[in-house]
Amino acid sequence: RALASGQHRVPRAGVRLLAPIDDPEKLICVGLNYRDHCLEQDVKVPKEPIIFSKFPSAIAGPFDDIVLPAESSEVDWEVELAAVIGKVGRHIQESAALEHIVGFTVANDVSARDWQMRNGRQWLLGKTFD
Repeated sequence: RALASGQHRVPRAGVRLLAPIDDPEKLICVGLNYRDHCLEQDVKVPKEPIIFSKFPSAIAGPFDDIVLPAESSEVDWEVELAAVIGKVGRHIQESAALEHIVGFTVANDVSARDWQMRNGRQWLLGKTFD
């Protein structure tokens, strides 16, 4: 009702939007998670998910600067859908998986592809220049 009345609105100019999560324990990512991206990267579609992690320092707000790594000549970015897990669990049945998701947000996945492809595709090297 407060929003509908217009009485409790804060002007956007007076607000700094922060990251939707501020101190995650883990950032777990799935690589090559759709066919077109596999084709772009000239790799086969994986039979099993490719899992990698990012450091919590990679979290940024929607208007925060992203500093590109000067060490890379092949910086790439992707817009990703991120699921925020809000309920602890292990060995979760597929039918109960959504009960553990507290929300979804947009994520920028910034990669130094030249570093990522070194030494047998070390994803951590290419995904953690933050």
